Amino acid sequence: MEHTTATDTDALLAEVDALLEQVAATDARVDALLDGWAPLPATTPALRRLQRTARHTARLSALVERQQQALAAQLDAMEAGA
Repeated sequence: MEHTTATDTDALLAEVDALLEQVAATDARVDALLDGWAPLPATTPALRRLQRTARHTARLSALVERQQQALAAQLDAMEAGA
């Protein structure tokens, strides 16, 4: 049975941190797009893009949450085995 090393754990943590940074950047971009937005007939395509971005952000947030849970479970298992 193969065990996760500290290097593997560090790599996972770095990946999760990078994903969290992407989520934060996307959230900031969505907030910036929403500031001062006034609906006009010509904004329908932009609104659709914004909705897609919001859905993508939600999926990415869920992915990060799942990865954090998996990492926590791995760390718990490592500590239990130590």
